[in-house]
Amino acid sequence: MADRTSREYVICPCRGVTRGEVEDAIRKNRITDLKVLCQTTNAGTKCGGCREDLEKLIHEILGN
Repeated sequence: MADRTSREYVICPCRGVTRGEVEDAIRKNRITDLKVLCQTTNAGTKCGGCREDLEKLIHEILGN
């Protein structure tokens, strides 16, 4: 099983978006909203199966 904490982990398999790309977008743009994160990274815009993980990552990085 892949290391879900690795920056290379593909958090959104449908769009091929890595955890590192999402982390960078959150930090650079101070993204606090899941919809904005999805629009910015294209993650979570197909099947939506990763949206819960994306939401958790927002809170993890920004401490909200």
